[in-house]
Amino acid sequence: MVITQPPTSYLPSIAKTATYTSTQLLDALAYLRLLYNPEVRGSRRIRSNPTCNQDVLAIDAKWRFGDDDSHIQLIRSDTFERSYAIRWLTALVARMEDLQASIDDTQLESTSAFHGPIHPEILIQQAASLLAICAGVSAAGTVERTFSFGSDEIGRIDIRVMDIPIENQDYGSVGAQTWGGACVLAEMIVEHPEQFGLRFRIGKDRTGGERPFRVLELGAGTGLVGLTAAKVLIASSARKNRRATIVATDFYPSVLQNLKANIDKNFPGNLSDGAITIASHFLDWSKFPAMSSVPDLLSKPFDVILGADIVYETEHATWIKKCLERLLRHPSSSADCPSEADSLAIFHLVIPLRPTHSLESSSIETAFRWTDDTPREGHPELVILSRDTILCEAYRGGDAKKSSDVVEYRYYRIGWSW
Repeated sequence: MVITQPPTSYLPSIAKTATYTSTQLLDALAYLRLLYNPEVRGSRRIRSNPTCNQDVLAIDAKWRFGDDDSHIQLIRSDTFERSYAIRWLTALVARMEDLQASIDDTQLESTSAFHGPIHPEILIQQAASLLAICAGVSAAGTVERTFSFGSDEIGRIDIRVMDIPIENQDYGSVGAQTWGGACVLAEMIVEHPEQFGLRFRIGKDRTGGERPFRVLELGAGTGLVGLTAAKVLIASSARKNRRATIVATDFYPSVLQNLKANIDKNFPGNLSDGAITIASHFLDWSKFPAMSSVPDLLSKPFDVILGADIVYETEHATWIKKCLERLLRHPSSSADCPSEADSLAIFHLVIPLRPTHSLESSSIETAFRWTDDTPREGHPELVILSRDTILCEAYRGGDAKKSSDVVEYRYYRIGWSW
C-alpha cells in the first residue's frame, strides 16, 4: 500500500482506541515508521537467513513509497503533521498503559483493543520507540536510524546514524543520507571480517615494530561502513595489542559535520584505550593525487579501503583510481608480510546498477583492468581481482520476481598486480 495521506487524515482516533484491534494499531505504527523512519531502499539481501535488522515492524511490508516520493517528503517535513504524530503516539502509549494496568490477563483476551496475537506490551514498546524517533529529531527531513548486524564470531553490533536532508537541492550532497550499498557492505564486514583483513595480524614497520592497521572509507556519508569496521575491530578477539586507525572521508561540509556527529554518537569521547581511533576528514578526489602536502591522517598508506555507493559521475572512477594509487598500501615494501596472502591491501567497493546511470556504473571496469588481462611490464598496477553480484529487495516484502522490486549491486575487490 502506498502512503498518500498525512497523519492527521490516516491515524485512528485516540478517543476510540479501545475499538481498534491490535493489528489495526500496529498498522498505524507501521505507517508512521515508514513515514518518519523509513527503511533504506535496497539494503536487504535476498537470501534465506537475513541477519540485518533496522528495528522495523513485522507487518510493515504492506506499506511502501510510490515511484515519486516527493509527496511523502512534503508530509515528512510538515512540522504540524509531525507534532500531531507525536501527540498521537504519546496518547496511545498512555492509553495502552492505563488499559494494561486496569485489565487482568483474562480480560485482555476479550477486549477488542487487544484482539489478535499481539500483546499490549508490544504496542507500547513500538509506540515508545517511534515517539523517541519523532520527538528526538527536531529538524525537518532528518531521520535517525539504528542498524543492527550480527554474526557468530562478532556477536551483535549496533550503529546509530543520523540522515540529514539534501542541502539546497544540491544532489552532490547525497552522502548526508544512508544508501543501500553502505548497509550491504557493513553487513558483509560483520559476517566475514577475515575477508576484509579485520582479523589478521599485520606486518612490521621500518623500525621492526608492529605498524597500526589502517582503514579508509571513501565517500563515507553518514559513516555507517567505517563505524561498522571500527566496532568489528573492537569486538574481534584477534585485536589484542593491535593498534588501528579508521579514517572516514567525504567532500561536502554539511556531510562532514553530520559524519563527525555520527562518530561522536557511536564513540562518545572516542575510544578510551587509545588502541583504536576513528576520525572524519575532508578529501577531494579530484585534487588529492596532485597534492604536494598531505594531511597527517592521510599521509600513510591504508591496509583496507572501503567505498559504497560512491560512483555517480563518470569521472569518479578515474579520480578514485588516482587516489588509490597514493593511498592503498603497496605490497612490495619490505615492511609487509608477502608470505601471508591475506595481508594484501584491498579496495572493497559496492555500487548499485542503476538503469539511469549505466555509464557511471560501467566506468569502474573502464578505469581498472582485470587481473587476468595482459599485465603491464615494469610497475605494479591496480586491477579488479574479483566481481560479484548482490541482489536486494527494493523494499521489505517486495516481489523478487519483479525487476522493479530488486536492487542489483556489483561488489568489486581491487588490489595491486605486479
